[in-house]
Amino acid sequence: MTANNELFILSASHTREKLKQLRRTHQFFCPQCKEELQLRIGEIVVPHFAHKKDSNCPQLFSDGESKEHLIGKQQLYCFFENKGLTVQLEPFIKNLSQRPDLLVTTKNEQYAIEFQCSNIPIEVVQARTKGYLNASIVPLWLLKTPNFKQQKPTRIQLVQISPFRQQFITCHPQHGSTLLTYNPTTAKFIYFSHLLFIHGYRFIAKVQQLPIAHQYFPFLHLKEPTKEEFTHYWRFHLHIRQRFLRQRFYLSRKGVQDLLLKGCYGARMRLDQLPLFIGLPVRNAQYIDVYIAEWQATLLFFLQDCQISILQVDDEVIAIFILNNPDYFQDERGKDAILHYILLLKKLGVRSIHSSTKEAIILQLLHSEFLAKCYEN
Repeated sequence: MTANNELFILSASHTREKLKQLRRTHQFFCPQCKEELQLRIGEIVVPHFAHKKDSNCPQLFSDGESKEHLIGKQQLYCFFENKGLTVQLEPFIKNLSQRPDLLVTTKNEQYAIEFQCSNIPIEVVQARTKGYLNASIVPLWLLKTPNFKQQKPTRIQLVQISPFRQQFITCHPQHGSTLLTYNPTTAKFIYFSHLLFIHGYRFIAKVQQLPIAHQYFPFLHLKEPTKEEFTHYWRFHLHIRQRFLRQRFYLSRKGVQDLLLKGCYGARMRLDQLPLFIGLPVRNAQYIDVYIAEWQATLLFFLQDCQISILQVDDEVIAIFILNNPDYFQDERGKDAILHYILLLKKLGVRSIHSSTKEAIILQLLHSEFLAKCYEN
């Protein structure tokens, strides 16, 4: 606060010369603890307020923040202000003892905007989110865009999303799954949309940049991938699948004890020539710890050994398969992945591992399934 008790917000519109003049003529105080603040205006670090040493403020205001976080908050503050919305920078919500980066008020809602530039325990995220929801405030977590070694020109990309960032994937019934991030250096929103889980940290995604000047609020959703773009999804998937199968064939250290290779031998099939309906992307595959081609092949080998047709698969059969392969599954949600896979096989007319179906038919089915269902986080 200034000496005349007016709230002062730092923004990108304030030049360093103007801020230095204000520092000479005004005093600034913390809106929470009322202690005097220092206005720091370096040539490298973004201008910011800081408490004096040994401050007793229970909610330190902007102290210890990174340059990207400070700049990002200022840019987002100006963004909401330019939209004609009521926006507060780091307001202290007393009944929650929480201070969101920004609090935005529209005609119908209040939004707590958290611009997250570093990893924090997911329990902290969950606690803050719960607090906002209990106060009828919509929480919006906006992550800083990951630093990529090289920006790729294509929209459809293979990306790695860490377990921490995966927690912030949102799922919309019409627009699918999206991870929205913001890059304060370029002042652009980066959308990782229509995510297709592959394995581990890897996803195939539609990646698009949107300058902050072109963004709306509530934030825009991107159009669904075209058939041509989904073909790029499929090609990425096939490349990863074929590489996995070849590496497993040539580099497996288990030899005859490798269940996947053993199953292929029993079925008189080469691992790198398995039919394309083995390794299909399915919902909830992220809850099975092995690559999709491995558990799907193992499932079909299991059905063949038990002389069970795809049409005969029921909850009891799936329960036995899970019991025989406990290391595959994180929890019961893996069962949903199996059910979705069986459904796809039925739609394709597949009855056993020795069935055949055309690639074009598989691609058409996956495209319709992909547009109808989003990645369930």
